[in-house]
Amino acid sequence: MNDADPIRQALLRLVESGELRAEQVEPVALAVDEALRAGETDGRARLSEIVAYVGGGLVLAGASALVGLSWIRMTTTARVAILTAVTALLLGAAAGLGRTVSRATGRSAAVRNRVAATLAALGAGTAALGAGVVADHHEMLVGGTAGLVVAVAAYALLPAAIGLLACGTLAVVAVTGLLEVLVPQGNAAMGVGYVALGALIVALALGGRLVPRPLALGMGAAVTLWGGQWPIFWDEDAWGYSATAAIALACLALYTREHSWVLIVAGVAGLTLAIPEAIWHWTGGAVGGAVVLLLAGVVLLAASGLGVLLHRRAARG
Repeated sequence: MNDADPIRQALLRLVESGELRAEQVEPVALAVDEALRAGETDGRARLSEIVAYVGGGLVLAGASALVGLSWIRMTTTARVAILTAVTALLLGAAAGLGRTVSRATGRSAAVRNRVAATLAALGAGTAALGAGVVADHHEMLVGGTAGLVVAVAAYALLPAAIGLLACGTLAVVAVTGLLEVLVPQGNAAMGVGYVALGALIVALALGGRLVPRPLALGMGAAVTLWGGQWPIFWDEDAWGYSATAAIALACLALYTREHSWVLIVAGVAGLTLAIPEAIWHWTGGAVGGAVVLLLAGVVLLAASGLGVLLHRRAARG
């Protein structure tokens, strides 16, 4: 900063008016200069983030369009080659950007981490598709497992919310594929697999292995509730609403220790599903749809009230 700089001129005028001491001019001028430079850096970081997202999206959209136009006519080798190339491009870009995260600071580092994690998550998805194409049977299990391996490795190196979502989604795909192998005809017991997966995610979150923690807890609770509802799809209503109610109460009980709002949401949602389902089953469907909606509303209000009480108790504790 030179003497002709408008900021320095303004500071000198403050010295002349007695509002600032002469020895304070240099530190204040340097602080203002650093703040302005940081603002410029943040602007460039935001622009770079947007450009990277758009670039990754265009790569995926272009590959999807190419595949969609001629997928049926393509040989298996061509399909695998395209998906492999897209996967390599996405993961290579993520790796290259990820290596620069440690050298960056502040917002720039956070932006690079998010962009790299997003590209890696997309790469995990295309890796899953490619592995599914290669497999001649159990495509969902093979594809989901391959994608999950890539997603977990990327998340370990670049922990971010998008990476955690990719891991959760591909874990559900892999578990679904495994359940289809173990129970080819499908039955209500398959819900146990989803409950176990959700419980594992919650346990890892509580153990500090997954971040951000609220997202991991919410994801685990959602998968567990899905598993609880699974028997209802196979006309095993009693098992379905009983399991869902038990999971919902477990979420509310866990909230008294963990104090994460997603657990209240999961608990309220679970009770809102389970209680009307139970009444419908107990009455043999005699109650009409309007009554079920009314009951669902009452349960929702009651469960929400319970959630508020738990929140207040946790806040006082």
